[in-house]
Amino acid sequence: MDRDHIGLIASDMDYTLLDENGHLPEGFARLVGALEEAGIYFAAASGRPLYTLEAMFADLRDHIALIGDNGGAIRWRGRDIYQSRMPASDYREMALATREAGDVGVLCGLDSAYVERQYQCYARVMSQFYTRVTYVDDLTALDVAADKYTIYLPRGNAQEAYCKTYGSLYGQRFSVAVAGPNWVDIMNRGVDKGAALRALGRSLDLHPANLMAFGDTYNDAEMLCTAKYGFLMANGSRDLRERVPFLAPPHWDQGVIHIMRQVLDQNGWVAPTDFTPAH
Repeated sequence: MDRDHIGLIASDMDYTLLDENGHLPEGFARLVGALEEAGIYFAAASGRPLYTLEAMFADLRDHIALIGDNGGAIRWRGRDIYQSRMPASDYREMALATREAGDVGVLCGLDSAYVERQYQCYARVMSQFYTRVTYVDDLTALDVAADKYTIYLPRGNAQEAYCKTYGSLYGQRFSVAVAGPNWVDIMNRGVDKGAALRALGRSLDLHPANLMAFGDTYNDAEMLCTAKYGFLMANGSRDLRERVPFLAPPHWDQGVIHIMRQVLDQNGWVAPTDFTPAH
């Protein structure tokens, strides 16, 4: 493919593509169809698991790629092309550490999320991100296929918890990322949205110059730096502006949709001057 041609557009979900109510923008499916006709594919790249993304994109799942659990699993048009498996001994260790810290652990199994029954009071929050949740007595007793371990911080202190506890505890052995004010995600070492985007690009014979990506926070950083056209949302984490090439309009102004339409309207897309560099 021509190195100047956009062939794949990947987007984070919350505070990026989704609106203020967590819904896909109106007309999104039609836009994805028009892009596909132009030879440009779309990938939903999220901390959510594949089964939740498939429910969100039920009418499009045979047309798009899904990057779930921050790169822990990749599905292209209904076909699995990558899965990361976390050893049970590792996530059991994490469950003990989370319990000692007084935080809420979520084991992200490939078929369901697992949460200890004592935290069922957060069922409403869990259901926003996991369409399948299984409540168990003890996470350390599980032996299931999982690709991520997540810590839910009800007080919105994820960055503090990362700096004080989970970053230092697991950062050398695993990929650890803040995924918003309430979440810290832990994946196998080398697993992140950037690595997933590169793998998906290779499977489609696309180079980084053919890739565009949108995101708002730290678990999107590798993806935004992988794509030649990496866009941090204007509402995103300001600390990332030095690392990310471009700045997109905020999610409440449908910045992703605005730029995707520009891509569709242009042949041999080049970033217009009104999309200012993030830094």
